[in-house]
Amino acid sequence: MLMFKNKFRFAVNFITVSKSCYFVNMLFMRIKTLIVQLTILSLLAGGLSAQGQSVDEAMKTINESSLKAQLNFLASDWMEGRESETKGAFMAGDYIASMFQVFGIEPCGDIEYTFPFAGQHGMRPEAKPSYFQKFNIIKYKMSDKQSFSLIRETNGARLVKTFDYGIDYNLEGIETDTEIDAPVVFVGYGIKSDSLKYSDFAKVNVKGKIILRFEGYPGYRDTTSTSYKKLKFSNLWNAKEKWAIEAGAIGVINLTTNPNKDFGKARNLPFRYESGVIESDTAPVKYYDKKAVLANDSLQKSLPVIRISARLQNELIAILNVDVFSFEQDAKNNLKPVSREIGGLRIGLKSGVESELFAVRNVLGMIEGVNKNEFIVVGAHYDHLGKYNGYIYNGADDNGSGTVGVMSIARALKATGKKPEKTIIFAAWTAEEKGLLGSEYFVKNFAGEYRIKLDLNFDMIGRSSVKDTIGNKCGIEYTKAYSGFKDLSQKHVMEYGLNLDVKYTGSEIPSGGSDYTAFAEKEVPVICFMAAMHPDYHQPSDEVAKIEWKKMADIIKLGFLNINELANSDLKKYKVATTTK
Repeated sequence: MLMFKNKFRFAVNFITVSKSCYFVNMLFMRIKTLIVQLTILSLLAGGLSAQGQSVDEAMKTINESSLKAQLNFLASDWMEGRESETKGAFMAGDYIASMFQVFGIEPCGDIEYTFPFAGQHGMRPEAKPSYFQKFNIIKYKMSDKQSFSLIRETNGARLVKTFDYGIDYNLEGIETDTEIDAPVVFVGYGIKSDSLKYSDFAKVNVKGKIILRFEGYPGYRDTTSTSYKKLKFSNLWNAKEKWAIEAGAIGVINLTTNPNKDFGKARNLPFRYESGVIESDTAPVKYYDKKAVLANDSLQKSLPVIRISARLQNELIAILNVDVFSFEQDAKNNLKPVSREIGGLRIGLKSGVESELFAVRNVLGMIEGVNKNEFIVVGAHYDHLGKYNGYIYNGADDNGSGTVGVMSIARALKATGKKPEKTIIFAAWTAEEKGLLGSEYFVKNFAGEYRIKLDLNFDMIGRSSVKDTIGNKCGIEYTKAYSGFKDLSQKHVMEYGLNLDVKYTGSEIPSGGSDYTAFAEKEVPVICFMAAMHPDYHQPSDEVAKIEWKKMADIIKLGFLNINELANSDLKKYKVATTTK
């Protein structure tokens, strides 16, 4: 009975309290509605201020502690130098993908098919993007199958002189076994200048022939000469190969006005192999002993380029009947082509290669924008030189620093809490050290390539040069037509008090030894960050302990600020206005 009375009192009290709660709840709901309305009005009135605060808060994620945590792992000995096809690179790739996932960056690599439940028959596989873009490369080196011959035919006689690989000639530019027997054409310096209407190929037919050409261009060794001032080529090596291929040449022999009498390696000298940390009487294995190309469905467009010893050059010069000094002076003073065919001379070349096929991976993440069909790419290569002769080339600055820069910008952009107008792809490229292969593969295979609006690239952003005693200099190369990129960077440096003394270089089509090259060649605007070259470049001594964290953080912050604005702007406003007459 007592228990029943207690239950009855509890029921009465509960009903009374419930009625009170109802009125309290009604009052609370009205207050809550008023607060929401006031909040909306506040946000509408102060939207710009709120957005500014989100950028400032996001920048706080780019700090020394965060940078150290990421780079200490990427450039640790466990990564074994991150050579693109090695276990260390695959571990580094997994780490980058995991960090993207932690930061809330969506995958945008290859589509992978998985079954939702293992062992379930009749279930359709799920198609989901991964963080990896997989592709193959071919590594190759010259085999022992090599020969080079000068073949002369005069007065019914045939004279063949054969020379040895590594003693009288070296060869590059082939990726499969090659055999050539072809006539020879002399093309002077082998250059073209449309603006000057000058071409060493204009009056000779080089199709199916081997060309002899001197290094450089008219006046290149005399900076006071008129020819030097008129020509003054940049990236001349690539341009020369392009011109020779367009003209139809099938091989090149490089001549020099200053032949190297010490060409080749003598066999009897003790400790003849010296390179910084290594001194040996046997040839140490080196990273660049093997070249690499993409495993495409066709061979790359390149030429066999033959470099020769002084005695082999003198043999050719005698046949050519050219005085080298007079040739150089006449070319500098007159700027007239002296190209001609060389009758009665053929060159025979047989060259073999040894090849291996390797699988490698780019790492790709994404923040999807309001516009799903316009893309900005923020990239850096994460591979380095690997492990050779017991030395680990950790590549802390080259390019662990740039890779951390990409991850840090991804994190900061996500931390703004704002969906960008353009979709932003974050890319960690592989096989850059083997010839910019990762970024090349991406650009060639990106379905929406024509919709890539911008590429921002980081490469070596964590150190200073020996001459930079203050430690705040860095370089930004950008597409010259988009001069607003320079103005934007200058504004952010000043507005946010970044300790950076930036050298800006605008180029028509920026090109060089980093991953923005493939984008620039497709006329995609680029912004490229690099802090400095230093003595530890491509040495085992490129270690985390030497990183300048404040400088690295400021460069990454500048990259973040630029991308945050560019991803939400019409890029046309940063382009130089052109006028038509």
